[in-house]
Amino acid sequence: MSQDINKCILIGRLTREPETKQTNSGQSFTKFSLASNRAIYNRDTKETKYEAGFFECTCWGKGGEAIAKYAKKGARICVEGSLRWSSWESDGKKNSKTEINVESFQFLDAKPQGEQSSGAPAPQSSGVLEDDYPF
Repeated sequence: MSQDINKCILIGRLTREPETKQTNSGQSFTKFSLASNRAIYNRDTKETKYEAGFFECTCWGKGGEAIAKYAKKGARICVEGSLRWSSWESDGKKNSKTEINVESFQFLDAKPQGEQSSGAPAPQSSGVLEDDYPF
């Protein structure tokens, strides 16, 4: 029996403020959306155009709470996780969505100049470092 791989890495900017909620059992999760550009090269015209993709993300627990606390709309972030697909029926219409279940992340924006440190640095990662990528 072979094992399938479900892994994605995405770098983008938050399109809205992250929203933290809790399940009925009290587990917290944070939802946010990322916009990420994809380069499309036209060999005939030798021009590169960029197309934006929008991706819904969910991060559970303390990682999600850190994203909600330190990342605001427009912030650049790298997320690593798995794709999760769900479907449901509403008003007789079938619906589906694919979202990223964030397992680790890296804030990519530099701390604004002049910002005072509280003594404790803001969390920068939950396990993913830029050096981990082969590109």
